[in-house]
Amino acid sequence: RSLATSASAKDTYILFAGNIVSSILAFIFTLIAARRLSVSDFGVFSAINNLVVIIGSVSDIGISAGLVKFIASFVAKGKFEKAKEVLKAALILRIVATFFFVLGLFILPNIVAKELLATNDKSMVYWTAILSFAIMIWSFFPTVFQAYKRFVASVGVDLTLSLSRVIFIIAFIIIGSLSIQGVLVAFVLGGVIACILSLYLIGLGFLKKKPKKALYVKLLKFSGWVGVNRAVSAVSGRLDVQMLAIMTGATVTGHYSIASRLALFIVLMTSSFAAVLAPRLSAFENKQKEKDYILKATLTTIPIVMGTIIWIIIAKPFIVILFGDKYLPSVPMFQALASAMIPFIITAPSVTAIIYSMKKPVYIGTFSVFQLVIIFIVNLILIPKVGAYGPIIAFAITNTLLAIYTWVIVIKHYWLDTDG
Repeated sequence: RSLATSASAKDTYILFAGNIVSSILAFIFTLIAARRLSVSDFGVFSAINNLVVIIGSVSDIGISAGLVKFIASFVAKGKFEKAKEVLKAALILRIVATFFFVLGLFILPNIVAKELLATNDKSMVYWTAILSFAIMIWSFFPTVFQAYKRFVASVGVDLTLSLSRVIFIIAFIIIGSLSIQGVLVAFVLGGVIACILSLYLIGLGFLKKKPKKALYVKLLKFSGWVGVNRAVSAVSGRLDVQMLAIMTGATVTGHYSIASRLALFIVLMTSSFAAVLAPRLSAFENKQKEKDYILKATLTTIPIVMGTIIWIIIAKPFIVILFGDKYLPSVPMFQALASAMIPFIITAPSVTAIIYSMKKPVYIGTFSVFQLVIIFIVNLILIPKVGAYGPIIAFAITNTLLAIYTWVIVIKHYWLDTDG
């Protein structure tokens, strides 16, 4: 009863409920796009979306973790103005980092279009650049709200993006036939509206702050290895779609993308849970309290795992009824991919503890580099042999190794080491 009614549990319920609704709306958006576009066009759209996520994650350079760490710490100490300085510094760093990555798209549009997006239309590259900025601004603020423990606001921004996209894509269908450009416009407009709402909720006062150079250095120093982890994990986590687009073409990529987008719901649920853990583990300064909290957090992963298993069982009617028979090949892909995500679910408490309680992001950053190498090699070898199942096998291997690696570190620190 204590675990189920704790403040952490209530915040988790809020994020879970919000993400369920947001994921349903995102699912509706994907459903409409998949049905209205050809499998090939949907594959191109998936490749664009995939590249946007990679750019957003790499340009994050660990700033999200730094936000949670420093804002949560300053708020706990009542230093609210200092928290605003962190917010301003982090936003500037994100904008500058995104600019340099987007600049690369404009320099090499033909290469990016052919090699990464499986299309000869270089206008898709420019859409990728626009989406990168829109989604970067939107994704920045939910992390800010989570750092302030304003989880309702965080959920509200997510829901605004998801709902806006659905409304716009339906509007485009009503006024005319939906093309891939219409899908992309709906995506951009949703991000803009979510950004406006975020600024309204957080207030514009932080923009007047003038962070000192030392704060930028401090923020980057903490975020360094976390940034490596976010960047490498983003690339390794999205390498599947890009390599499939290059090595198998848009059709196979389209089938796999349905499975990948559904499995993303599992990742979002796990990430939401980790987002609840992070500010609390950042505020603890007592090893025993951290240990007790980690134990409670671990118990919470059980229903997430059980829900994933149930979803695997009902996958065929779920996918066929909603997406149609043309996506029947996506069914076994999703079942295998969801199974590969189960080890990832149980890493939420261990990874969060290593970064925010133990303050050893170097452990996670180092593993992420190893993870990228393994995923690339396995994909390179297996995609030509087993197609879309190559990336699934790669995820199963790396997620299992991550679970073993992180829990060995956490158990050693909290249960085997007697000092501290």
